[in-house]
Amino acid sequence: MKKYFLLFTIALLYIGCDESQKSDDTTEKNKMIFNKNVSTIKEMLNGFYEENPEKFMKVFADSVRWSGPDKIKLDDYDSREVLETALTGYMSLYDNHELRDIRFFGGSAYSDTGSGSENPNAVRVFGNWHHTHTETQIDVTHKWMGIMWFDEDGKINQFSDFFDVGGFLNQHLNQ
Repeated sequence: MKKYFLLFTIALLYIGCDESQKSDDTTEKNKMIFNKNVSTIKEMLNGFYEENPEKFMKVFADSVRWSGPDKIKLDDYDSREVLETALTGYMSLYDNHELRDIRFFGGSAYSDTGSGSENPNAVRVFGNWHHTHTETQIDVTHKWMGIMWFDEDGKINQFSDFFDVGGFLNQHLNQ
């Protein structure tokens, strides 16, 4: 009887250790994917800093859905072409683009819709944008949040960005 109890205990320990190893492997894999996605976002941001629309746009899937700060509802999206047009317009109006105090977050521990997620392909980015208005040379800033979802090819296939457009534009009037 002691032999069976010992074998049973060893089997339970083995199974527990095996599950822990699988969890560690998944966590490491997710960290690698998250870090790759962060690098992709940094590449996109560098395209913006350099005012290089091609470099900025190359990280987006052809079918990307973009919900810009002008959208009223969360499920209102524009196409890749509209995103690129907005980007080039913005680059023509402002210089010296820099996102400061940047933070990246992936996954979520808790959710009101159920359990949290360790999905590394949904990345939230927070920071403070700083720009110089090209015509007036007025320095403007605004807090910003972007949420980007990545597809299996490592491209951004959904992008929502949020900032107070009215407050941002009001800075031009107060200078």
